[in-house]
Amino acid sequence: MTTHMAPLSRRSLLGGALGLAGGSLLLGCGKSGGGGSGDGITMLNWEQTAGTPLEKAIREYEKQSGTKVTIQPAVTGDAYDTKMRTLLAGGDPPDVMRINDDFVRGFSDQGALLDLNTYVKRDKLDTSQFAKEAFEFPKQADGSHTAWVLGYQPRLIFYNVDMFKEAGVPLPPTTWTSDGWTWDDFADAAKKLTIPGKRYGGLIYLDTGYEQTFAVNHGSATGIFSKDGTQFTLADQKEVEAMQWATDLTCKAHVQPPWSELQQDSIQNQMFAQGKLAMLFTGFGTVPYLRQTIKDFTWDIAPPPGDVEQKTESSVIVFTIAKSAKNPDKAWELLKFLSGEEGGKILLEGGAFTPINLKAAEGLKPGKEAPAHIELFAEAAKHLTATNQTKNTIGARQLYRPALDAAYNCEKSVGDVLKEIKPQVLDALKG
Repeated sequence: MTTHMAPLSRRSLLGGALGLAGGSLLLGCGKSGGGGSGDGITMLNWEQTAGTPLEKAIREYEKQSGTKVTIQPAVTGDAYDTKMRTLLAGGDPPDVMRINDDFVRGFSDQGALLDLNTYVKRDKLDTSQFAKEAFEFPKQADGSHTAWVLGYQPRLIFYNVDMFKEAGVPLPPTTWTSDGWTWDDFADAAKKLTIPGKRYGGLIYLDTGYEQTFAVNHGSATGIFSKDGTQFTLADQKEVEAMQWATDLTCKAHVQPPWSELQQDSIQNQMFAQGKLAMLFTGFGTVPYLRQTIKDFTWDIAPPPGDVEQKTESSVIVFTIAKSAKNPDKAWELLKFLSGEEGGKILLEGGAFTPINLKAAEGLKPGKEAPAHIELFAEAAKHLTATNQTKNTIGARQLYRPALDAAYNCEKSVGDVLKEIKPQVLDALKG
């Protein structure tokens, strides 16, 4: 899921959402290459599963259904994408596969993925139980629903409460409102929180979802790509203005870290945990790391600052069933359980994402651990924006994101960079 301008990918942001490292888990005795396993089903994920909420949820599903689930040994990064493509091409894929959300459109166009609408209609499944924007992400132009979202990771503003109080800056809102929390308010707070040589007030443009979020919040109708996925709308006026605003936090206001200091993997999380950053726009998946790491200050979350709109982009945790899967019916039953209220409540125990099931998401309530207003991750379900799918999202990003380095290094304007690269991006979007 290469959705980051720097080396950090969305996949690494999602790491730990469903599982923590701890060796491969084999539930049953299936083979490791692909294919079904008798009366059971096989499942492929890019994260290890042992000792995680996903394992617990699968165990419960096995208990209730009598169906064995074999989790195949995990491979990560590009190796996972290669393995998935190979299994699909060979006609012997696992019954359930985690899928890079950037690949859903491409595999769907190739006819490789099963349309799950058949099961939704057969089971008369009430889809209103799911967070709408995240649920509809896998819906294709022809109406088919070729993947299944189990959860999503909204991006919010993480902030150091102690720094705000010490600087005499009003705390961000604890509800989803832009009252006292506009872009100007954010920039003003970042200025007051910045101490040259010691800490920066905020960080917006490192996170993978900032392009979509801030473009839409500035009045863009679609964000990065047009609804049909053929146009590079990020290069349009409102979108460019939004990205330039974020870039100017570094190049003009000097309240955001220089781009050159942000190239190390996960450096933004480290800077926040070390007290070198007062505010950070990042995803739900960061919560477990911060809970484990931060011991000497109080931190909390707030909605993104509002402008024309006040929405947020979210990474989605997606699985799919290949058309050539040996046991599609049982594979569907597993996905249905994991996205249901019971399965969602179990997956929520990981504390790294919001379950797609709205009732399960209600379990996001304040507790002893930070953040104090964790329920905002559930509230985000009402304020989501999703990047439109294209035939070649990866190819487009591999073109425009490296080009943006010139803007982020304060060498060119965002508008000039995107105007120059736009023809190449449009060619890439043709697939």
